[in-house]
Amino acid sequence: MKEIIQYLFIAKLICKERIAGLDDSEKRQLDSWRSESKEKEHVFLNLQRISTEELEKRYDGVDVDLKWKSFKKRQQQRKRNIRVGVAVAASVCLLITSVLWLWLGTLGEERVVLAEQGQQNNVCLVLSTGEVVDISNVGQDEVKLDKGTKLYEGNRLEYVQPDSLHKKELEFNQLIIPKGTFYHLVLSDGTKVWLNADSKIKYPVSFGQDKREVSLRGEGYFEVAKDSSRPFIVSTDKMDVKVLGTTFDVNTYEDEGKSFVVLVEGLVEVSAGKGESRIITPGYMAEVNMHDVQAKIHVSKCDTEHYIAWKSGNFSFRNASLTEILKRVSRYYDVTVIREQVFEEEYYTGDVSSDVSLESLLAVIESSTSVSFKVERKIVYVQKKRD
Repeated sequence: MKEIIQYLFIAKLICKERIAGLDDSEKRQLDSWRSESKEKEHVFLNLQRISTEELEKRYDGVDVDLKWKSFKKRQQQRKRNIRVGVAVAASVCLLITSVLWLWLGTLGEERVVLAEQGQQNNVCLVLSTGEVVDISNVGQDEVKLDKGTKLYEGNRLEYVQPDSLHKKELEFNQLIIPKGTFYHLVLSDGTKVWLNADSKIKYPVSFGQDKREVSLRGEGYFEVAKDSSRPFIVSTDKMDVKVLGTTFDVNTYEDEGKSFVVLVEGLVEVSAGKGESRIITPGYMAEVNMHDVQAKIHVSKCDTEHYIAWKSGNFSFRNASLTEILKRVSRYYDVTVIREQVFEEEYYTGDVSSDVSLESLLAVIESSTSVSFKVERKIVYVQKKRD
């Protein structure tokens, strides 16, 4: 806890420097901290990527020192005003999570893996014959795959058999990724797919001559091989994404309440509902409400790096509610989250490496919010702090 308090203080200095500037004493403290190691200087420079405008929005134009003093006072009294708590948590607490993890990492902390080893946590490949193959362990002798299919260490499956352009009936495989795991798939046309935890993808062992189509549940990041004669289609429950060659992220998690596509490069056509379709360009996203059968496609500008951060091994939160964060925690760490009480929502902004242990992530959140956590095996209990 001492380390967390220290880095919350450093976070406050970094934020204030960007917004209002530091006095001589504060500048000396920040400079001293930066000079302690190359790692701390690197973290400081990384945090400069957050725009001043975004920081100002999170502070709502209120004096930083006043908020910080108010926050500490309320922590001592163990009573909180939710409005102040939200602002402090958003602008200070999770902004420093990347700093916190890099510091804890230098102390040699090992990640705590809560996902128990067992069949339910293994990556499974369903063959066209209906046979289910456990491909979690490359070294297992019993792993036998179809000709032209290669399994590599580091969670990577590749189809190297050329597309059967004259074959009438396609053979499909389904790759099932459990919670707590990520996977890299290379399809027969060379398209690369990164699959997030708790996802499924169904695809032909080799594509046909007219189109390349896969179906997805969960989240996947696609780098589509160019082929002007055969469009690439990602089909989901609520929408279809059609491309020729591009890079994009598709999210269809049911508990998110919406399906969306984030375009990084190229051009895609998104179809949903009763024949509606929209074209989106890089830097934009298209989303559809999953609970409304008549929902229309909503297109808006977005920060693509935020949405694809998971592919690089990072959590990225932008004004994310505690509920949203806990959903990600559940998927990534393969745990069940139980709220023991009903309490008002709180919001956060920040980035943190997904290599951080569950306990460290929860400790950062708990240190500056009105909730506390208790972890028992694969269950996280959330409750309001007592006065």
